[in-house]
Amino acid sequence: MKKASLITAVSKYINIFFCILFSALLSRILTPNDYGIVAIVTVFTSFFIVLSNCGLGIAVIQNKDFTQDDIDSLFSFSCWFGLGLMIVFIALAYPVSIFYKNTVYIPICIILSSSIFFNTINAVPDGILRREKKFLLIGIRLIVVSVLTYGVTIVLALLNFKYYALVIQSVTSSILIFLWNLKNASVHFRLKINWSVLKKIRGYSGYNFLFNFVNYFARNLDKLLLGKSLGNEELAQYNKAYHFMLYPVQNLTNIITPVLHPILSDYQGNRPFIYKQYMKVVKLLSLIGIFITAVCFCCSREIILLLYGSQWNSAVNCFTYMSFGIWAQMITGTSGSLFNALGDTKRCFLSCCITTAITIFFICIGISLRKIEVLSFTVSVSYNLNFIISMFMLIHISMGESFLRFLKALVPDISILMVLFCAGIACNSILQVKTLFLSLCIKMSVLVLIYIILLAVTKQYVFYYPIFPRFIKEKFRLKKGPVEK
Repeated sequence: MKKASLITAVSKYINIFFCILFSALLSRILTPNDYGIVAIVTVFTSFFIVLSNCGLGIAVIQNKDFTQDDIDSLFSFSCWFGLGLMIVFIALAYPVSIFYKNTVYIPICIILSSSIFFNTINAVPDGILRREKKFLLIGIRLIVVSVLTYGVTIVLALLNFKYYALVIQSVTSSILIFLWNLKNASVHFRLKINWSVLKKIRGYSGYNFLFNFVNYFARNLDKLLLGKSLGNEELAQYNKAYHFMLYPVQNLTNIITPVLHPILSDYQGNRPFIYKQYMKVVKLLSLIGIFITAVCFCCSREIILLLYGSQWNSAVNCFTYMSFGIWAQMITGTSGSLFNALGDTKRCFLSCCITTAITIFFICIGISLRKIEVLSFTVSVSYNLNFIISMFMLIHISMGESFLRFLKALVPDISILMVLFCAGIACNSILQVKTLFLSLCIKMSVLVLIYIILLAVTKQYVFYYPIFPRFIKEKFRLKKGPVEK
C-alpha cells in the first residue's frame, strides 16, 4: 500500500503543480464569465459521467475470477451504453439553452457529448489497470494527459477561443485517456454480450451506481441553483473557491483511495485487519488535513489573489468559509473505497442518502439567503455533519468497531486544529503586510512552527512514521508509533 501510494502521490503532486500553473495562466486569459458558462455545463456532464460508470470499473477490481470473455462483455456493454448516453446528452442541449436563456449551450453540449462517450468506455479498461495494480502506468498517464491537454487549452485561449478552450480540454482528455488504456489493457468489442456477467454484478455495482448518482446531487445542486439564481459571474467566483478547496481533498486523499480498494479487497473477509490498516491511513490523513485546513483558512486571501489575480477577489471569502470543511472531507473521502473493499456497497448507498439529504438542506438555506459567502459556510457545515454520519456507518455498522474509540483517536488532531485556527486569526489581526507573497510566507512560517511544536507536545508525530523511507528510520533510529503496534 505504501509503495502504491507513493507512486500515486508523486504523479498527483506533479499533476497539481501543472494544474495550478496552467490554471493561474488561464485565469488571467479567460474571464470569470467564460468559466461560469462552462461551470454550468460541467454540472450536467458530471451527472452523465456518474451514469456512465454504472459500477463497471469497481466490479472488475472486486471480482478476481472474471474471465476474458466476462471483461469483453462488460466493455461491449459500456460501448453501447456510452453511445446511448451521448445521444441523450445531445438532445439535452436544447432544454439547457432554454432553461438558462443562452443558445451558446447548444454547441457546447454537442461537443462535450463525445467526452461522455469516451468516459463511459474508459470504465472497464481503467478498472483492469487498477486490478492489476499498475499504479505507475496510471500515474504516468495522469501527468502526460494533463500536460498535453492544458497546453492545447492555453493555445486555444490565446487564439481567443474563450470558453470553447475549456470545452475542448475536456474532450481531448477523455480521448487521450481511452487511447492510453486501450494500449495497456486487454479489452475487445463484441456485438454479442454475455448478459450473465451483468446479472452477476448487478447487486454490488447497482448500489455503487446509486451511491454515485445520489452523491452527484449533493456535490452539484449548489452550482445548479446558484447559476440560475445569481448568474454566471457569482457562480464562477464560488466555483473557483470550491475547486481550489477540493485540491487537498482530491490530491491528498485521492492518492490513497485508488490504492485502498484494489489492495484491501484481497482481505475482504478479514474486517479487523482492514480496520487496523485503515486507522493508519485515517490518522495520517487527519494530521495532514488539520495543517492544510489551517493554512487555507489563514492564507485564503494571499492564495487566491496570488494565483488568480484581483478579478477573483469575491472568491476569497468563499474559500475562507469552505476551508472549514477540508479536514472532514479528507477523511470522509476514503469511506467509499472501504465500503467497496468490504463488499458493503448497500450501506455505502444508505450512508450517501442520509448525507445527501443533509447537504441539500444546508444548500437550500445558503441559496435562499442569496449570498455566495453564506452558501460557502452552510456547505462546510454539511461536510462536517456528513463526516459523523459516514464514519459511523463505516466504522460501527460495517466493520463492527467502536465509533467512540475511533473519535477518541482523533481528539488530539482536533485540539491541534483549534490552536492553529487561533494562531491564524491572530496573524490576520496583527499582520498588516501589503505584499501578498511576503504575507503568505510569514503566515506559513508561523503555522509550520506551531504545528511542529504541537506534534512534539502531543506525540502525534509518531503517526508520520509509516511514510518515512527505511534508510531514514534506520539512520535516525525512529521508534515505531502506537499505530503500528
